[in-house]
Order: sequence, then C-alpha cells, then structure tokens
Amino acid sequence: MKKTLHSLITLFLFCIISPFAFAAVGSPATQLQTVANNMISQLESNKSQLNNFSVIRRIVNQVLIPHVDVDRMSSAVVGRYWRAATPAQRSQFEKEFSYLVTTTYASALSSYDGDVVRFQPLRGNYETAQTTTVNSVVVRKSGQRIEISYDVARHDDQWKVYDFSIEHVSMVQSYRSQFQDVLAQGGMQALLTRMQTHNQSGK
Repeated sequence: MKKTLHSLITLFLFCIISPFAFAAVGSPATQLQTVANNMISQLESNKSQLNNFSVIRRIVNQVLIPHVDVDRMSSAVVGRYWRAATPAQRSQFEKEFSYLVTTTYASALSSYDGDVVRFQPLRGNYETAQTTTVNSVVVRKSGQRIEISYDVARHDDQWKVYDFSIEHVSMVQSYRSQFQDVLAQGGMQALLTRMQTHNQSGK
C-alpha cells in the first residue's frame, strides 16, 4: 500500500474503533472521543500482543467494521462503476474491500506508540444533520500535531464514518486512485479478480 495511505490508516485507528452503540444519537465528536479513549486503553493493555497479526485482525473485525459505512465507502471508492455493477459484484467488492481494509488496519495497529487524540467541539447543530464533519488532532510523543477530519453519517442510533482525511488527503480518494487504472482497463470484474488475488496472497 502507499505510504501516505498507511499513515492515514494508522492515525485513523486510534480514533474510531469501538465495540458499543448509543441508545440515542449524541454528538459525533463526543462519540469519537469516547471511542478514541477506549481504543487507546485497549491498545495499551494489549501492547505485548500487537505483533500478533491474528489477534489484531480479530479485534479489527469485531470492533471496526460495524462502525464504518462499508456500502457508502465502497460506492464512493468505485465511483461510476458501482452503478453498473451487478448485485453479486457489489457484494463481492464489499467483501474483498472489507478484507483489504481490515488487513491494512491490522498492520497499522502494530505501530501504536502512545499517541493522544483530541476531538474538537462541533460547530453548528448536529441534532438535525444527516451528515457532518468532525475535526481532531493527534499528538505524538515527539510533540508533532496532526489534524484529521472525519466525514460521518447518521445511522439510526449512532454515527458511522464513511471517509476521513489527513492533511486534506482522503482515504476514499486514495483507494480510488489505486483502483482507477484497473477499472478503466477491465471494469469491475477485473478489479474484483485483482483484489481477490491480492487478498488470498495475504492469508
């Protein structure tokens, strides 16, 4: 994967993973701050196992994917090819894409080193919004400060992330740029074959 994308994913992990849902839709900034605190606590308590890829993959599968809008993210990554894809192709893409994201996230998790995450209060009224953007800053041991923004959408009693950006570089756009050549040359089926081969090689 590209170095920039790996950096995005590494930072994203410290801010979004959580095993719980909310009874009522609260502030997405508050939700993500609580999520970040819980995730950092888990990372700290399991620091000795962060080099065990199977352990990290299981954590990511259980607590990350349910809090990401995979369908919306998949549609955005594939772009116009999503509309022409068959239901079977869409289903396979979401499966392969989820595996790709899970693998990349699990790899990034092993590099955690005591980062601190702070979310900024929202501007405006989130209570009637269907989508909004949440801003945060990651403070590293070196003192480096990295600003990250999250695009979230309302889903029943919680908010789900469908994209995030660091230094104005979008995760969705990063994946889209990696897939566009394959899509242009061979369409959706060619991309699915490429993704399946890539994912199988990592098992």
